[in-house]
Amino acid sequence: MNFLEDLFYPLRLLENKRVLLLVSGSIAAYKSLELVRLLFKSGASIQVVMSKGAKKFIKPLSFEALSHHKVLHDCNEKWYYNHQNKLHHNHIACAADSDLLIFAPLSANSLSKIAHALADNIVSATFLACASPKILAPSMNTNMLNSPITQSHLKRLKDSNHIILDTQNALLACDTKGDGAMAEPLEILFKAVQTLLKDAYFENREVIVMGGASVEKIDSVRTISNLSSGIQASALALALYFKG
Repeated sequence: MNFLEDLFYPLRLLENKRVLLLVSGSIAAYKSLELVRLLFKSGASIQVVMSKGAKKFIKPLSFEALSHHKVLHDCNEKWYYNHQNKLHHNHIACAADSDLLIFAPLSANSLSKIAHALADNIVSATFLACASPKILAPSMNTNMLNSPITQSHLKRLKDSNHIILDTQNALLACDTKGDGAMAEPLEILFKAVQTLLKDAYFENREVIVMGGASVEKIDSVRTISNLSSGIQASALALALYFKG
C-alpha cells in the first residue's frame, strides 16, 4: 500500500480551499510545478502568480496545465469587471479570493521586497494585498541566506506571524553544497494542510505515537511477531500534525 496515493490524496483534505501560489525568480521554481500537482491532487484550487524572473525559468503554460487556471503575471493583469460584476484577474482580486498564500520559491530579492512592504512587481503587490495566512519557502545561495540583512528580513516576517519553512542543506545551483535549497514540495503541502486545518485544542500539544511490528522473544532462538506495517500509526501521527 502506498500511503500517499492510497490514503492521503483520496481524502482531498484541501477540497474547496483556494491557494494562492507566488513564484519568484529562482531555479527552485521547477519544484513549484510538483507543489501545484500535489495541491491539486489534494483538492485545492490553485491560482499561480509569477514574477518576470520566474518566467525565465518556467513558462506559465506549465503551471496552467497543472493548476487548470490561468497564471497571473505582469503582462496579463486586467482591471475590468467580468459578467458577475467582480474584478477580474489582477493582484487585488486574486489576493482577496484566497484562503492561503504560499510563496515558493521565495528568492532573496523578493524576500527583501516583501520585508519592506514594497509592491513594485506583480508578486510583491499580490503578497501585500493578501490578508490570508502566508507560508514562505525561501530559496537562495548559502552566503545570501546567511547575510545579516537577509536574516533580519526573515525575522521581521516571522515576527509578523508569517510561517517560514526551513531551507535545506543540498547541492545548490551555484555548484556548492550548503544551506539554502527550498523545502520539498511535500513538506510545503503538509504545512499548508496544517495551516488550514489546525485545531486550537491540539495546537502545540506533545503526543507520542507508537506503531509498526513488535518482536518478543519466546526463548533464546525464537521470537513471536506480527505483520504490522505501521501505516495506521503514520496516518495517526500525520493527522495529529495537521491538527497542530
